[in-house]
Amino acid sequence: MIIVRQAAWLSALVATALLLLVLSPLPQAARVEEAVGGAVSPIAAAIRGVVRPSADVLLHAGQMEQLASENAELRRALARSEGDLSALREERTRVQAATTLIAAVGDRADQFIIASVLAREPAPGRQLLLIDRGTRHGVRAGQPVLGPGATLVGIVAQADDRHARIRLITDRDSAASTIVQSSRTPAALAGTGSGLRLDFVSHGAAVAPGDVVLTSALGGLLPPGLLAGKVTSVHSAPQDLNETIVVEPLADLARLEEVLVMTGFTPGADLPLSSGTATKAGGGS
Repeated sequence: MIIVRQAAWLSALVATALLLLVLSPLPQAARVEEAVGGAVSPIAAAIRGVVRPSADVLLHAGQMEQLASENAELRRALARSEGDLSALREERTRVQAATTLIAAVGDRADQFIIASVLAREPAPGRQLLLIDRGTRHGVRAGQPVLGPGATLVGIVAQADDRHARIRLITDRDSAASTIVQSSRTPAALAGTGSGLRLDFVSHGAAVAPGDVVLTSALGGLLPPGLLAGKVTSVHSAPQDLNETIVVEPLADLARLEEVLVMTGFTPGADLPLSSGTATKAGGGS
């Protein structure tokens, strides 16, 4: 509608201009031109007032479209940068965790490889992990697996070319030969599916809450001296042959992300060939 009105005004101006050209040789032309000019000037100003905002709107529309496009690109660039930053932070966290794990084993670092936890066994009572290292990396069934603080967290149950399954020490099928550090009392550290207990500790044994439990070389299935847990409670009843001893892991098994596999250890390698049946220990498949 605005464009139609503008065209009508322009047509009137053109007609007036032609009329002035025709009348210009006549004596009265000056007066006519002056009169027409006075009448047309407000009209021309009004037309300019209408045309300029219309042009400005078109110009601003183009600018807004460009700004919207630039804004969208900036948002995409920001999202990419945030993704890159998040990836860098995650990598830094992983490297720091791996460095801490290696530092905990000191000069024995060459006996271990670092592995990342890929998945967990969801079944009740089962405490199994899948890691991203396998036989091609030197991982074999029976090798101990350590977590933060060089603490025993599990034993390799199965291994294929690229992956391995770890049976955590809290798995209901886990059992390991151990000793209580302070009293050197031998015991079997067994998983309950959600925690740990010490089996085969007779009444009156010198075991108390706070005692540290270490792995034992008995049976040759684990290297001696690995941290395995801490005694939290000791109960006994007259009718029971053994103490009821509850142990807690020294690492948060539910939050393991990186672990150390002791590839430098071969289960049973130190046993003489003529040895008889060894006490069951570890977490074989």
